[in-house]
Amino acid sequence: MSIILDKHTEFSQRAARIQSRMKKEGLDAMVVTSPTNVWYVTGFWEFIAIRMEFVLIPAEGELCFMVSKNEHEYAEKTSWIDDVRYYTEFPEEGRHQNPYDLLKEVIIEKGLSRATIGIEEASLALSDFRIFQQLAPDAQFKDSSVVLRELRTIKSAYEVDLLKKSGRVAVAAWNASLQVAKPGLREYEVAQAARHAATEMSMSQFGPEDINHSPLTDGVQLIQSGQRSSISHGRGGPNRLRRGDMVAMCFCMTNQFKGYRVGFSRNFALGQATDEMYKVYDIIYRAQRKALDEVKPGAKASDLDRMVREMIYDAGYGEHIEHRLGRGVGLDIAEAPDLKEGDDTLLQPGMTLAVEPAIYITNTWGIQLEDSICVTEDGFEYLTVAPEPELPII
Repeated sequence: MSIILDKHTEFSQRAARIQSRMKKEGLDAMVVTSPTNVWYVTGFWEFIAIRMEFVLIPAEGELCFMVSKNEHEYAEKTSWIDDVRYYTEFPEEGRHQNPYDLLKEVIIEKGLSRATIGIEEASLALSDFRIFQQLAPDAQFKDSSVVLRELRTIKSAYEVDLLKKSGRVAVAAWNASLQVAKPGLREYEVAQAARHAATEMSMSQFGPEDINHSPLTDGVQLIQSGQRSSISHGRGGPNRLRRGDMVAMCFCMTNQFKGYRVGFSRNFALGQATDEMYKVYDIIYRAQRKALDEVKPGAKASDLDRMVREMIYDAGYGEHIEHRLGRGVGLDIAEAPDLKEGDDTLLQPGMTLAVEPAIYITNTWGIQLEDSICVTEDGFEYLTVAPEPELPII
């Protein structure tokens, strides 16, 4: 699979796929409003979503990207779309003072006043939907969430390349954690070292064309030690690491590279580990390995989850399962498909998944192994790195 590195080519082809799918859904146009889908369509991902930004995609013709004035310069520099318009928050000659009137202008300009227009019901506020109905009373609004959800499920070569770089960022954070961890250090101090290493790795993968992007890895660093390691999503706090602690680290919550996120979790024991810690780590390691051995086109998402749960139950730890086997990764922390009972999605090449079996023994400790992969024509490839076959002792 060749990697398309030209951003304009990638996004124009992406827009063509969206428009093709829109026609199959009977849509004359679509208004994209959710921040991650705005990024997916426009390539503009670093705005702070406190003002409405949206894209109008006609079934034929040029896209229009609408932003607030304070985001206009940044949008023009980072988006591939030529038609970028802005609204203001104060009177300015020739400009609308709110996003809705600007959208109405574009709808009329493109002859869509009586069209069937797709909206994202899953994320659009009811108040915004009512305003949309008022500004285009003769249009028919139809939920179009499925269009982008299904297209985003299969990653392009361009996206897989970004996710591989995201994986390198996550792994760099993990390696830095191992280097600094010691008794007496606070959880958040380990997290700080991890975040610094992640940012440096992100920056090392930037090129001259990335002058308007940031390598900073934001978000929440998850790290818990000792009894806190049985908490599946705990922020790094003031708790000090102690000899014999189980330490759990998850790197999913950070923006790893240009808006893309992989799932990646690891554990280590500080100085020493109990026999049960070794045992549970081995169960999780073998469970993940078994699931990965079954990953290939045509495999059913729910089957993978069921197989791993049965294995953990057979080992005597079924009551300590707290979540599904995994989920899709990409722009959002969790994307389709879910590797869980009830999701019978058949895996396809280009799907990118986090596979994350875990055992959490409440108020004792927990272990999770999470890696991200890309489904290939005959199996999978890692977006992160294969885990250590035995519990690391630091």
